[in-house]
Amino acid sequence: MNLLLDIGNSSIKWAQVDGTTLLASGSVVHRDADFGALASHAWQAVDTPQRVVVSNVAGAAIADSLNAWTERHWQLKPCFVRATRQAAGLTNAYTHPETLGVDRWAAMLGARMDHTGALCVVDCGTAITVDHVASDGMHRGGLILAGIDMMQQALQGSTANLRVPGARQDVSLLACNTDDAIASGSLYAAAAAIDRIAGDLAATSKEPLHTVLTGGDAARILPLMNITARHDPDLVLKGLAVLAGVK
Repeated sequence: MNLLLDIGNSSIKWAQVDGTTLLASGSVVHRDADFGALASHAWQAVDTPQRVVVSNVAGAAIADSLNAWTERHWQLKPCFVRATRQAAGLTNAYTHPETLGVDRWAAMLGARMDHTGALCVVDCGTAITVDHVASDGMHRGGLILAGIDMMQQALQGSTANLRVPGARQDVSLLACNTDDAIASGSLYAAAAAIDRIAGDLAATSKEPLHTVLTGGDAARILPLMNITARHDPDLVLKGLAVLAGVK
């Protein structure tokens, strides 16, 4: 059995996997945390895996901490995957394939597990990424835009007397206080951008397009969107399961 780790800028999602079937799973916030204590608590009940397969976009420091922890507790080194030219029927559009974010690569592979047609894969994390995959597995390219928190922090950094509001699920079109206005504005901006991008892709694509959202802010953005889209919080983990099986 393998252990899959999706290490984002703020949190780690993990799952045990048998083949491509996700079993026990969980999520922990790693930002500003002691990694050793966090890992020992999160995986105390996990039997020693055959492999630890990792998507990491949080940098070298957390990779080093993970290396040290897995060697000390399980006597194995994690496998840090990266984007390649091709994998499991998916072809990377980037001129330099390894420069595509590994989380985007894994999310596209994960989305293809459940859909056979053309895809618009949206990851709503610290940044929002959008990728188009044709039904034949050809990645057509993508876009990157600021995520919800990044938009709010930009407002705070550039405007006097504004502070970033806490995350909230309920928003209204017109707010009656500054915190709500910032929260609503950033959520509507993200939803509108994804709507427009997916709509333009659908208009130019010669085949039906499925839009799939993942990432920590997907559940907040999805209710404000006009297009039909599916929410799948485990896309990256599903893609890692595919990569774990690629020889």
